[in-house]
Amino acid sequence: MDAFVFLRVKPGKVEEVLIQLESARGVHHSMLVVGDWDILAATHGPDLTSIAADVLRSIHRIDGIERSLTSAVVPGHVVGLAGGGLGSTMPMQRTGPACFVRIRTTPETTTQIFESLTEMDDVAGVALISGEDDILAEIPFDWEEAAKVVLERIQALPGVRSTNTLVAIEQLPAEDEDRDQFSAWR
Repeated sequence: MDAFVFLRVKPGKVEEVLIQLESARGVHHSMLVVGDWDILAATHGPDLTSIAADVLRSIHRIDGIERSLTSAVVPGHVVGLAGGGLGSTMPMQRTGPACFVRIRTTPETTTQIFESLTEMDDVAGVALISGEDDILAEIPFDWEEAAKVVLERIQALPGVRSTNTLVAIEQLPAEDEDRDQFSAWR
């Protein structure tokens, strides 16, 4: 079973948290994102109880984490998708630029929207998720390109109630160590 864990981190702690997540039990991959969350982590375990235990015992114990939201991946067969939805690629399975779009749908259109997203060339991965959102879609572009996909293609799908986008930051730029007011005088 898979789940996505959205994390809010104390200011100044995000790099330390990312490093600790690399060795956290059950965490497959994690990345810095810009939006209403600071880090998005992909987790895996034999079942939801095991994932919850890993989140509580491993992830929550990392100094700097203020809040988390765990969204389990809903197997496609539960909502009647042919083949259980296995024809789609899960988000966070690739490297490179990405935006992660959390999508809320009307209940009667969730599977249709999921299937439409799996057919879009501009979508690298899609998952049905539990919680406040219904679908997580990965757009394999920087924000400037992904915004057009979100606004013109995803939000245009009948039944999409709202979207919320997290922009992945592949690497923080190095800190400029000499930033005091007298630096220009040297």
